[in-house]
Amino acid sequence: KRMHKVYPFESYDEYVKVQTDINKEKLNWVYVKRRVIKAIADNVIAASCILCHGSRNGAEQKYFKQFYPHAYVLGTEISDTATQFPDTVQWDMQMEKKEWVGKFDIVYSNAFDHCIYPEQTLETWKNQLCLRGSLFLEYSEKQSVYQASDPLLATLKEVKQLLNDVGFTYIQEVQNASPPSEGVLLRCKP
Repeated sequence: KRMHKVYPFESYDEYVKVQTDINKEKLNWVYVKRRVIKAIADNVIAASCILCHGSRNGAEQKYFKQFYPHAYVLGTEISDTATQFPDTVQWDMQMEKKEWVGKFDIVYSNAFDHCIYPEQTLETWKNQLCLRGSLFLEYSEKQSVYQASDPLLATLKEVKQLLNDVGFTYIQEVQNASPPSEGVLLRCKP
């Protein structure tokens, strides 16, 4: 039975450099699809605080604001390019930020395959949810390739097991989301 693997960086600094370089190469590239964010909005009618992890150029935030015009929407990006985009802060999505604990109705990411600390990342995201909050994790085995740019290699089954291991008890594949690259959109609740 294969378990997930993480690309072996020499150091955390090397990881940050690689992720920043990839971000800059793909800065104008948008992975998120509006239909995926619409599927989230169809599942969560009201949300006042939304956090998007690994949001590159802020496309996620723009889509969320279309569906939740009065919500506080924030994105994180590890690269120093974060400051170029509205509603985006430079932050490693894997790391806890005390002021975000228990705050968000929706935490969304399509960048889980970019993490090097999968358990810690999911624990961090779980802790950012308010009591009624949901994590929406867009994941594609096809994008999970075990290289420096996409360091996490995991099957969907392994991702679901990781979610379960950190305390997500409700894990559902959202229907009609049609994520790119043959992925799935998971709605997860602690």
